[in-house]
Amino acid sequence: MPKAKKYRPVDGATLRKMSTPMETKKRRFIPAFAEDVSPTPERTAKPDYETCGKKRVKVNTLKALEQSGDITSEDVTSAERWYSDYILFTSGYADALHESKDSDYIRGDVHTFAISRGKAAERISLCRERFGLCVHLRLEMMLVNGLSFSAMGEKLFPDVASTQARAKTSAQCAMALQMLTAFYREQAQERVKQKKLVPVGNS
Repeated sequence: MPKAKKYRPVDGATLRKMSTPMETKKRRFIPAFAEDVSPTPERTAKPDYETCGKKRVKVNTLKALEQSGDITSEDVTSAERWYSDYILFTSGYADALHESKDSDYIRGDVHTFAISRGKAAERISLCRERFGLCVHLRLEMMLVNGLSFSAMGEKLFPDVASTQARAKTSAQCAMALQMLTAFYREQAQERVKQKKLVPVGNS
């Protein structure tokens, strides 16, 4: 008759450890990168791309004008300011400011945002009234739609040679930005004058 097997006594801690399933370490999923991340031919055919040599490159009209010396960094700042007002006015979107706030800063709400959007619309309207529709359309095509000078030239001067149309468009856009800078500078000076005015009471 075979002998009965002997078993060692098992304490409670060991029993609980044996009954608990082991935790498997999850591996992080890392997606494979596409080998070719360049834009498709359909994308490069869009009017915000321009032919440079044998390639189609994404245009940056502001950078091109600044590098050529046609506009200054102040003009670039004016363009960015106009674009921010335009996006806030038309789309209700504004970048959050991350600089430190004053101790008496009060968080805005839907009403203050509506007021800010209305003021942005007023500033865009003032620029359009000051310079006219032609300048406004050039600012829209260049800053909002991101068109290249070649694409703008085809729309603005369809009966002119492409090289000449591009040169004329570039010069007009540079002039529009310079006018915009002068207008903003004039407005800033006017605000300073208004702050210096002291109301005189009735004698």
